Amino acid sequence: MADTGIRARVVAASVGRDRVLDAIKAVALLVVIVGHSLAWHTPGDGTAVNVLERAPWLIPLTWVFQVLPLFFAAGAVSNAASLARHGRRDYLSARGRRLLAPVVVYATFWTALLAPFGASETVVGAGRFLAQLLWFAGVYLLVAAAAVFTSRWMARPVLTLTVWLALIVAVDTIRTTSFSGWGWINMLLVWGWLHQVGYHLPVLRTRRWALPAGIALIAAAVALAFAGPYSHSLISVSGIPGLSNLAPPSTVLAVYGAGQILIVAGLWPHLQRALANDRRWVPIALLGARGMGMYLWHIPLVGLAAGLALALGFAAPPLTPVWWLVHIAVVLLVVPGAWLLAGLAANPEKAVGRLRLAVSSPGPACTLGGLVVLNIAATGFATWWGLGAVGLPSSAWLNLTLLWLALLVVNQRRSHSAPTDTN
Repeated sequence: MADTGIRARVVAASVGRDRVLDAIKAVALLVVIVGHSLAWHTPGDGTAVNVLERAPWLIPLTWVFQVLPLFFAAGAVSNAASLARHGRRDYLSARGRRLLAPVVVYATFWTALLAPFGASETVVGAGRFLAQLLWFAGVYLLVAAAAVFTSRWMARPVLTLTVWLALIVAVDTIRTTSFSGWGWINMLLVWGWLHQVGYHLPVLRTRRWALPAGIALIAAAVALAFAGPYSHSLISVSGIPGLSNLAPPSTVLAVYGAGQILIVAGLWPHLQRALANDRRWVPIALLGARGMGMYLWHIPLVGLAAGLALALGFAAPPLTPVWWLVHIAVVLLVVPGAWLLAGLAANPEKAVGRLRLAVSSPGPACTLGGLVVLNIAATGFATWWGLGAVGLPSSAWLNLTLLWLALLVVNQRRSHSAPTDTN
């Protein structure tokens, strides 16, 4: 009976929502969480490393686990619809609040816990580990905020996407010179381009050529990775030669992501039929409702698992039965654990999301918030002073103050037409 009641409430709350779009975002984040839960390895020398550093033959799996392009694409459809329905100001306020509130709670917790001990290199390292994956939230906030401009370019898709991709290629070319630092421009260009491709999902899913075109683009991305100056991995791995495809993102990731988007578009009718079944839909909806929170709170859980393995002297060779047994156990603990922690953080997130100043300026607040989150991702929660993203000054306490300011300024008195946080 309880299961039936939960299902009924979830289904009722999902009325009017596109189940496929919501599923893409939820499953994309779940795949990332599972990938991180499997990626750590303790070789027995007192360190924890990415398993790909010791088992490079697993690098093809990075092409399976790199699914964040789909999140940006699905987000684009939702963003465009919300912007058209509610207008620029209400859209920016709602999107900023929805993305900043979970990060503010997470950052406040870890900064308060770690920053007082920032004189310790160990604590600073822990703060960086706990913050490094926040780049995703910062970039997505900036890209979503830019939708007030980029959504206007949907009318000329070929011109827009071609010129944009040419800029990405140009930045990659600069990365091969002594001005390689400029390559970080692609952090916004590549993810923004994938978001731009996503605007066209409603049209692409009606095209029969979407699936074969997607497969062709995947093949082109693989060929580019092997023929060009790029790494063969779709994530950054120490010791793997070639330009990183993720930090910063590259043309390879842009082409690969576009292929993923087209493949999903080609499979859309099948996905719709599968998700029409409430039994399949409800678990996905429950995951999606806490998606960003799960993404944030899985980080300390994975760190805790690796730390415990170090403390116990666990050093099984990669992919041995014992290694798999332990790592699968970690996945089975991290996923529900992150879901529960995200649930515990939900009330504080709602509370801070209701706070606001007398002055509201959602656009600048989203920009400030996105840049501060990127700064935190670069320097962590315990660095007293240093250089952050693109050389910006960074301090744990200053970052937290600016993050709170962004959240307070992004909020406004909600109008009758304002989108809810689930839109």
